[in-house]
Amino acid sequence: MARSLPRGVRPYRRWAPAVPVLAVVGALLTACSGPPAARAPEVLPRVEAPYDRAVRKALDEVPGSRLVSVGLTDVSAPRPVWKTDVATADGTVHEVRLDAVRAQLINTSVPAGQSAAGKARTAALVGSAPLLPEEAVKKVKAPDFGKVNDVRLEKGPDGRTVWSVTITTIERGHTHTYEIDAAGGKVVESSTAAPSASAASAASGPSGVPGVPGTSGVPGAAVRVAV
Repeated sequence: MARSLPRGVRPYRRWAPAVPVLAVVGALLTACSGPPAARAPEVLPRVEAPYDRAVRKALDEVPGSRLVSVGLTDVSAPRPVWKTDVATADGTVHEVRLDAVRAQLINTSVPAGQSAAGKARTAALVGSAPLLPEEAVKKVKAPDFGKVNDVRLEKGPDGRTVWSVTITTIERGHTHTYEIDAAGGKVVESSTAAPSASAASAASGPSGVPGVPGTSGVPGAAVRVAV
């Protein structure tokens, strides 16, 4: 005999969610989670030691020196190399080579053929650049999402001293080169080079060292824009 409940009291029933509701919730969770985002491709993956680490090591190797140029060579080799030129107070250029993986010293040398006039020009060039190279890089590095592969001090077309900074970017492997006024810090010119031209530029190393023979490496196929 069934037991009767007091008047106005409803019988207890265990609640069970409708199957369609569970299906909708599951679909929403799957859509929100999705597959993990793919990692962006790395620029110059073999280059683990950045340019500024190579510069610090080179300056420590030649006490009292200042940077003239730093650039990557042997980019496609298992161990690419940072070729760094630093100058002492009298304008003598010292070449310091470090591996670009751990920034370990390979060798240091003083290139032959540096004339007194060449040393004087180098000393004057370095003396006309109060802006530090890392300060010049900060002016242009953030927007490009790449790696610095060349920084060098040189005279611009208008005669002013500039830091030339080249960055290899993720997008299509292009390089962007900027000229930053070494006195005021303003970006005065920029250029973009296609991958073939950028590879040649990166492999050639730094250029524009006055009085040091055989240091040419001006990139080609570039679109230059005055700022």
